[in-house]
Amino acid sequence: MSRTIQKKITDSLIITAVLVIVLSFILSVIYINFISRKYQRGMAESAVSFAEAVIDADDAKDFLTTRTKTGRYMSVQEKLVKYQKKNSKAIESISLINFSNSAGNYIYSTAGHELGSRLEYDDYISSVKTDLINCRNTWTVYADGILKVFRPLRTVEDKSSGYIVVTVKKPFNKKYILNIVIAYLIIMLVSTGLVIFFNVYMKKQLFNPINVFIETTKSFTGENHREITDNPDIFAEGRTDEIGLLGNGLKKMLLSINSNVETLSKAVYDANHDGMTQTLNKRCYQNMLPVFRKCFSICVIYFDVNNLKLMNDTLGHEQGDIIIKKASEYIKNFTGKKDYCFRMGGDEFLLVMTECTYREIEELIEKLDADSPYILNGNEDPVKCALSFGYAYAKNDYSYEELLTEAEENMYLKKTELKKLLNMPER
Repeated sequence: MSRTIQKKITDSLIITAVLVIVLSFILSVIYINFISRKYQRGMAESAVSFAEAVIDADDAKDFLTTRTKTGRYMSVQEKLVKYQKKNSKAIESISLINFSNSAGNYIYSTAGHELGSRLEYDDYISSVKTDLINCRNTWTVYADGILKVFRPLRTVEDKSSGYIVVTVKKPFNKKYILNIVIAYLIIMLVSTGLVIFFNVYMKKQLFNPINVFIETTKSFTGENHREITDNPDIFAEGRTDEIGLLGNGLKKMLLSINSNVETLSKAVYDANHDGMTQTLNKRCYQNMLPVFRKCFSICVIYFDVNNLKLMNDTLGHEQGDIIIKKASEYIKNFTGKKDYCFRMGGDEFLLVMTECTYREIEELIEKLDADSPYILNGNEDPVKCALSFGYAYAKNDYSYEELLTEAEENMYLKKTELKKLLNMPER
């Protein structure tokens, strides 16, 4: 796998982990707020219900009128204070307040307000003053996380005694939120560690094998396939996961490609080479003619085996084939990197030398002249076969066909000379 894809996967994991943590944190805060408000409402409802149970509306109205703290008044006050202290972590105060046009007056209070003490109207109370005076409706108010519940209390004669006001504290403070933040930071660190571990694990189990796949596809050539298919990371026979299955499939494909490449290479080789001598054949020669016509410099050497027909007639074609092979081996000794040796017919060979200098040709011809007559069979054979040759050299502007004709004519002159020299009969 490329580094780009690996980086994308790693970045996606990190981003996903961070988003999950942030989203979880937000949802946690929302859920905590929801639970806390539900808890606040529950505590407020319990406190209001308790206050309604212990406060007698008629007595409360009389206590406000007389401003006298009787035994019954003190008993109710103590019960309210005791209840508030018992639930002090949640409930801030419980009060019974009678509201008029000018102000409110406390009847009961767990916050230290005396009987008949005055409550001045603030902006909020002023906005709901009419409802407070009518003393009919119940409602709740949230302000800065603090919950206040207003519950009307009326006498037997359905007259206003006042409002039970319960104030519930904030369910959690900044310190609690800080603890949540710290907890989530720890979770984020742990998640980062897990992402790193996962990345290392995936690199070993997935990324590295896929990188091998990528490198493998870059080297689809012969012998490399044998080395690649031995790689234990992805071609392990015992690996049964997706990578293993993919590796086995790729291995079969590579082996098939390797076999096809070898088959194709052999077919191409056979199509361009003579089966007996392994020199290039006449078909390949025809394909190379456009190249030979455009060379800067070129030398053509035409070879022919003297007395081959008599050898075939006297000692058989098998011995004649041996003579042809010996001729090709001799000629191939003079073939360089930019030279081509062709078998043009039964006993005719053509050596084409490209990008050669005249000095190089002189040296080669001196060697051929020194070897001439080059006898291709043993001294004990009754028929002697020798190699004739003729050459032509040109550079810059030339006609390849004329050059070939010149080389062939020179070869026949050499052939005639050797026949006289060796007292060979005419073919």
